[in-house]
Amino acid sequence: MSDAQAFEPRRSGPPCGLTIVAASALLLACPAPPAERLDALLAPLRSNRAPGAEVMVIRKGAVVYSAALGLADVEHRIPIGPRTAFDIASVSKQFTAMLAMILHEEGRLDYDTPVLSFLPELSRFGDGMTVRHLLTHTSGLPDYYDALAASAGERGWVANRDALAFLARQGEPVFPPGDRFQYSDTGYEMLALVLERAGGQPFGDLLRRRVFEPLGMTDTRLRDRPDVPVPNRARGYTLRDRSLVASPDHPLDCLAGSGAVNTTIGDLFRWDQALATDRLVRRATIEEALRPMRLNDGSESPYAFGWFLKRDHGHRRLEHPGSWLGFQAFIARYP
Repeated sequence: MSDAQAFEPRRSGPPCGLTIVAASALLLACPAPPAERLDALLAPLRSNRAPGAEVMVIRKGAVVYSAALGLADVEHRIPIGPRTAFDIASVSKQFTAMLAMILHEEGRLDYDTPVLSFLPELSRFGDGMTVRHLLTHTSGLPDYYDALAASAGERGWVANRDALAFLARQGEPVFPPGDRFQYSDTGYEMLALVLERAGGQPFGDLLRRRVFEPLGMTDTRLRDRPDVPVPNRARGYTLRDRSLVASPDHPLDCLAGSGAVNTTIGDLFRWDQALATDRLVRRATIEEALRPMRLNDGSESPYAFGWFLKRDHGHRRLEHPGSWLGFQAFIARYP
């Protein structure tokens, strides 16, 4: 959904497996609330003049509720529909993590290999940082949003290789790897480069060939360049001086691994179904990847491979938020 009309779900009673995706899509996989309650909750988004949302509820693998509300493009009065694509921002990280699992099963990636084995450019960070640290936000790599954006120059956008060059020149670790959890988009951007070198192909090609195409996610794109076409892409909006404004392009729009995936509610349904099967990797591989990271002091991190780990009324919950320039996303599952 857009920042202009953020949808904040409120739950009572039995928890639901939940996927919410911005400018907007919501996917639930669980004991579902009655359709009437969802209709009432979403009523404020039913508008032919404002950005909206798309919602899907899944129970035991079947869709039990779906709705498309509001506009994907306010200026042109284009309604949100089943093939509207949304920028899901940091929810993209779970696809990056899945690609790591695929390469791990194939013997092409060991989670405990030092990052320097793949990215010798990062020698200033030492050899204690591993692929596992990148996957779990325990690497000590900082984020440099403003400085990276300022480095875009005349080209106007920043690629992952630019972020790598920036870190190689002036990056500094903020703590020893494994000491603590600190969310790091930079870590997942470096992870994308690690996977690219381990897999022997561009990161976008690997995602498409190894994840999206096998699952039939034909409407999903990694927008890792400004000129990558995304059919039926929703526009993001923000409020400025109490007026709705289309979000402008940003130099960091195309950083891959941490974000930049654009997808539809239907393709997210396919993704959700794959997580409950062995379509891409063995179930045991997924379960291993969803264990909490053990920090250097023996405590557990709240993050696994691409998912935050939560408990809700005694139920295990996997979730991930995403937010970027007029788009908000949230995905949660109760496995």
